[in-house]
Amino acid sequence: MSRIYVGSINFELTEEHIHRVFSEFGSISNVSMSKDAATGKHKGYGFVEYEIPEAAALAIETMNGTMLGGRQLRIGRPHNYEVAVVHGFPRAPDTRIYVANVNEAIAEDSLKEIFAPFGEIRQCVLAPDFATRKHRGWGFIEFAEAAAAGQAALAMNKFSLGNLVLRVCKCLVGGPLGKGMAALDDVKSPGTAGQSPAVKPPQQVVEVAASITKSITKESSPIVLLTNVVGGRSEVDDDLAADMAEEGEKCGKIFKVVVHLATEREISGSQSHAGDNEVKIFIHYADTAAAARAVGVFDQRWFGGRQISAQHYDLDRYRQETSADTMVYMP
Repeated sequence: MSRIYVGSINFELTEEHIHRVFSEFGSISNVSMSKDAATGKHKGYGFVEYEIPEAAALAIETMNGTMLGGRQLRIGRPHNYEVAVVHGFPRAPDTRIYVANVNEAIAEDSLKEIFAPFGEIRQCVLAPDFATRKHRGWGFIEFAEAAAAGQAALAMNKFSLGNLVLRVCKCLVGGPLGKGMAALDDVKSPGTAGQSPAVKPPQQVVEVAASITKSITKESSPIVLLTNVVGGRSEVDDDLAADMAEEGEKCGKIFKVVVHLATEREISGSQSHAGDNEVKIFIHYADTAAAARAVGVFDQRWFGGRQISAQHYDLDRYRQETSADTMVYMP
């Protein structure tokens, strides 16, 4: 139930790229891509194994048909998947939902507060990471009534919280929820001894989410910064922005691409090797989900004999740094 098939994969993408793109639905235990023994390259398909079935279901629902690296992904169950296997798991309570892609700055209490307008919540837990002592980005919410759970799943799936897009669905299997983040209290730190709501998120949800989002200092962004695309400003030509826009659109809709030639002050203040940050390429996506996919695809990818570095970039800083740039491409 937790394993999915991923087909029509761009041959330049690696297992690491697939892991990054699909991890927003939940923790991944394994990514495997079938490889050609003669060439050593993958054959264009593979499998992603999640830790829980709900993550797999969300990935299939969301990613099937999505464009990634210029190819339309085919996502589904493996051929050996048996529906009968489902009957071997505890039945899922209809009052429980699964929530993934939760910003690391969102605590259990905050998540509970956001979902509270849908109805009484009996339990809200996020899966703990015992190594980092942070949550793992996913968890479960159990309501007192099934109607509340159903409405929450419909309204909050794809809801933007902390500049990440929530992934929400009804649970597929049952069983105890566990203690959530409270389980960390049992483990020493390293180095120490009512009403039916509308499908649209209520205004109260929006207001609480906005308040929490403002308090998050490390945010995702619709801006992706690419460096090391070219060796220096001498290699920049009139087609560079358009070329990067063509590549960038494979991950989602973009507003524009800006080629930024760093000033002497910016270069002298950088700790990178000379030339590495002379040319910065900014891709402004229409949403953060597309930007996240782009970071997963572009980072560490080889392009023209150079290994690109890709990362999210603060929107305000981007606006300040590129306000005077003229090398702009708008599709």
